[in-house]
Amino acid sequence: MVSESFGCGHGRLLLETRFRTMMAEFTTWRMNDFIRQLEALKSRGRVLPFVRGLRLSAHLIYATRELLVGSPLTASWGHILDANGVFCSPECDVIIHRKDGQVDRWNGHEDPVMDFRFVSTQGAIAVISCKSQLKTIDSKYPESVKKYVPRVWLFTECCGPRSVKRLANEARQAGYEQFWHLYTWSPKTMPKSNEHGWMNFVQEVQRLQVACRTQN
Repeated sequence: MVSESFGCGHGRLLLETRFRTMMAEFTTWRMNDFIRQLEALKSRGRVLPFVRGLRLSAHLIYATRELLVGSPLTASWGHILDANGVFCSPECDVIIHRKDGQVDRWNGHEDPVMDFRFVSTQGAIAVISCKSQLKTIDSKYPESVKKYVPRVWLFTECCGPRSVKRLANEARQAGYEQFWHLYTWSPKTMPKSNEHGWMNFVQEVQRLQVACRTQN
């Protein structure tokens, strides 16, 4: 666990660096006056929120893969197939799964334009739904995904400073097992980082890794 393996020293510093790199990138785009004006007016020529959500999921996939190095698990973007391989889950921003649970891969060759995986339900461990700026909870998503995987987590780039407790409670009631945010922010406040939440996310990923090794 983080408290044991990364309490101090190089390991902890590497994890903090990953978090601060993400914070720097996302808050730069969130706070820039030009970007904020485009967002407020919903102007053409802006980077759409769902694309920024994809950027968050990419960061989480890279970070999760690093945390799972040396284990039977990895992280991917894709669909989960049911036990008979007939139907697939809704699109999953991040799937934590056994490497041998991958059924197919679309365009995942060297230097791919996309890298989309199909994972068996037997190999799926957890799904992370990623949001750019969270204001409300998608209460239908956990139920639709839990048919394919036992754990559904929620990770948002940011939410309002006064919304954290409400969103966490609503997420739990909707069926999300875990909820994290990188930072809080509103148009009237400066970003406030959530490094503790990041380290908790790291710890939860490591718990999956330990559980998988124990089962093997």
